[in-house]
Amino acid sequence: METRRLRAWPIIFITILVIALAPALLWIRSNQPLALELFEREIYNREISYQLTVLVLVVALIGIVYALTGREGLAYLSLRRRDGQIRPEPWIGIKPKPAETWKNLGLNFAVVITLVTAIVIYFQVIHGRSVQLELFPGMGLVILFALINAFSEEIIFRFSFVAVVNKFGYSPYLAQGLAAVTFGGIHYFGTPSGIPGVLMAAFIGWLLAKSMNETRGFFWALVIHFLQDVVIFTALFMG
Repeated sequence: METRRLRAWPIIFITILVIALAPALLWIRSNQPLALELFEREIYNREISYQLTVLVLVVALIGIVYALTGREGLAYLSLRRRDGQIRPEPWIGIKPKPAETWKNLGLNFAVVITLVTAIVIYFQVIHGRSVQLELFPGMGLVILFALINAFSEEIIFRFSFVAVVNKFGYSPYLAQGLAAVTFGGIHYFGTPSGIPGVLMAAFIGWLLAKSMNETRGFFWALVIHFLQDVVIFTALFMG
């Protein structure tokens, strides 16, 4: 019993930490403690201020995960591990064929999730607006912010849970469940927002944690999230 408690405390600790970080992200976005003025458009200044502030927290979180898990945990940050066996999930239609692996599933989900995100964002953000987005610096910043945001949120809401849960021998479903609940919850106030945002983000959180568990790497989680964020930032910066 004592051994089980010792194994459980790092998971409880990292869960509390991530839950605390979720409202902190909302506070940072609203209050802009780092107020940079690098661009003519205020939306760009607010976004770069937010992203750089969060990046500092992310670096600290990686250090905490390393303290809890050592190199074994940091191994999940590998971008070279892109393949792995798919654990069937019949309840959601994931029934891999004998030769199908994450190289196939990751690409399929990257395309489907990006298209679904584009549809949802169109109706929540773009529909009915006159829109335009300058090539420079607009599109360059879309790529930059999408990459930073995807990296930061994957560290906070996926890597932290996957690395710690696996290190201490608990079911990968625990990491996937925690990723779904925390990522879904914060998106009630995010983009996409409301109940559709919660449901979509919860599924994404679960799926990307699954990708980390089964490939033991960061590649598909980062790529899929990055493509989503390209769509989202493009929409936000229009007009």
